[in-house]
Amino acid sequence: MQILKKILKLTKPYWPRVFLGTILGALISGVTGAIAWLVKPALDIIFVGKRYEYLTLIPLGVIILFTLKGLIQFGYTYLMKSSAMKLVRDTQNKLHNHILFVPAGYFHKESSGMVISRVINDVRVLSALFTEVIQTAVVQIPTILVLLGVAFYRKWDLTLITFMLFPFIAYSTKRVGKRVKKRSLEVQKKWSYLTHRLSETIIGAKVIKVFNKEDYRDKKFKEENQRLYRENMKVIKLKEGTKLLIDVITGIAIGLILWYGGRQVKGGAITSGDFASIIAAIYLIFAPVKKLGDSYNFLQEIKSALERIENILLIKKEVTGTIELKEFKEGIRYEHVSFAYNDSHVLKDVNLEIKAGEVIAVVGPSGAGKTTFCDLIPRFYDPTAGSIKIDNRDIRDFDLKSLRNLIGIVNQDIILFNDTIFENIAFGNDRASLDDIKIAAEMAYANEFIEKLPDGYNTIIGERGLTLSGGQRQRLAIARAILKNPPILILDEATSSLDTISESIVQKAIERLMKNRTTIVIAHRLSTIRNADRMVILHDGKIQDIGTHDELILKSPIYSDLCSNLMRSDS
Repeated sequence: MQILKKILKLTKPYWPRVFLGTILGALISGVTGAIAWLVKPALDIIFVGKRYEYLTLIPLGVIILFTLKGLIQFGYTYLMKSSAMKLVRDTQNKLHNHILFVPAGYFHKESSGMVISRVINDVRVLSALFTEVIQTAVVQIPTILVLLGVAFYRKWDLTLITFMLFPFIAYSTKRVGKRVKKRSLEVQKKWSYLTHRLSETIIGAKVIKVFNKEDYRDKKFKEENQRLYRENMKVIKLKEGTKLLIDVITGIAIGLILWYGGRQVKGGAITSGDFASIIAAIYLIFAPVKKLGDSYNFLQEIKSALERIENILLIKKEVTGTIELKEFKEGIRYEHVSFAYNDSHVLKDVNLEIKAGEVIAVVGPSGAGKTTFCDLIPRFYDPTAGSIKIDNRDIRDFDLKSLRNLIGIVNQDIILFNDTIFENIAFGNDRASLDDIKIAAEMAYANEFIEKLPDGYNTIIGERGLTLSGGQRQRLAIARAILKNPPILILDEATSSLDTISESIVQKAIERLMKNRTTIVIAHRLSTIRNADRMVILHDGKIQDIGTHDELILKSPIYSDLCSNLMRSDS
């Protein structure tokens, strides 16, 4: 009942097609029964009764019936397969939409390859719901009933011999089906691991090459692929084993009918036409029975795929507030803020007030919690204790979209999309015109290299923008932030990976971007942060000291050590 409820819920949008398909399926069953029915008159009238004038008429009727069955089958299959494709499309859309709104922390627990595998491979399994399960049930069950009706009408005691074997088929299929579900779950897991391996190979191509690890990665991929192959073969053995069992039982049934029915014909209890009609009906019955066994195994695969899909859909979406934050006036305040990843504390009882228009530099050793400190403002994560307030209101009260509309971020790891330069900059404001985008690009010192590209703003920049240099990618990210025009700006190591010349250009662009904005800067170079209004020193998740550069260089040993390292980075 549980899986039936899930199937009914999944298929509800496609019921009109399924209903029409059911009608066509019933017609197919009727035509199949008519073909079995015709065996008796064909034999009794033409050969036993020697009415050879029907030699043309009855074969013509058979041709018409088979043609009619083929046409109905075409329409029926088209309806079911189009429903299957719609189900896959809609479920993938639903999953993608859900993934967009789950908390950022989810992607720390689950690899991208695993998520992609569930959206692509597991959802693909669902197509069998229409093409293998519903399609089979709609056609084959009525077909079995019609053929049994024909066989019972001809000779009930002969048909009863077949019925005696059905419970054995049902019991064996159910036992095998449970094992198919278990093995299918393993297959889907192995698909996830393989997708993850492939994703790592593509993303880490440069690292693999520079460390000469091509053979090592290839070995790992092949091992994972071999494990997937083994699990697939286990499922195939179970499925084909079901078919083998039904074939053996079919042989037993036909053998018993030939033995018992032959004696009935010999004794004159039935005609040879009745006997042939019964054999045709019984033989035709076992083909749909075999398909039903297959569909039951497919149903087990679907159940395991559904479990994995539901695991994603059960992840709670980000919790949004109800108040629209239209403007930023006063400031940001951290009140006793703590944050922990899996019981490991990253921030501990942080208290800080950032006034509107102020530039704050957050410095500290690696692992001090600087990035997490910034990620709490756009609510990529929520504090495990304490609160962050904007204009004296807890940011959890604000609608997420309105909160994030007021925040711009430029990271060290720039994320650009495999699209045109125009579209990547317009990501900051989808209502912007080409002139708006050019102005933003000029302010970010990006227009000069964009104009030199063959297609200018229509140039496709490739995955993650890797056809561009690091400095060019940074300038596009800055142009995107300028176009958004947010009052709050977060710069997280925005120039750390650039050479001196690129950094000089990007730094000018950043200075333009920072103008008249509340800015929080994380940087590893002294030149980037020394002009900040205040420095916040984070150490071991706590604020150790706050002050200007000149104040801290005199009173803070931690800042003095950091400055020595920062000066080496500048040189």
